[in-house]
Amino acid sequence: MFGKIKNYVQDQVALVKLEGVEALARVASKLVFVLLVSMFIMFFILLLSFAAAAYLGSIYGSSVGFLIITGFYLVSILLLIVFRKQIQNLILNLTIAASMNDKDEEKYN
Repeated sequence: MFGKIKNYVQDQVALVKLEGVEALARVASKLVFVLLVSMFIMFFILLLSFAAAAYLGSIYGSSVGFLIITGFYLVSILLLIVFRKQIQNLILNLTIAASMNDKDEEKYN
């Protein structure tokens, strides 16, 4: 009797460990995916910025295009700082919603 209970508890502990490892692996894989996509988006934006700056430079003068693009990024940074709390709350809500969707999907698999 006690042997069966001991085996049951050991099995439950092993199951919890496996579920923890699975959850950690899911988080790690999503994080790596987001980092890879973010990296390619950053390269795309960087190259697009150079192209836009060169184009504006050919229209308005040699360095004016780069100054316009730099001003755009400065305004973007200032907007991110001003709306920091709203952006953080949005990301938090999206993360929680995605986490809950993953748990709901696990129930049906």
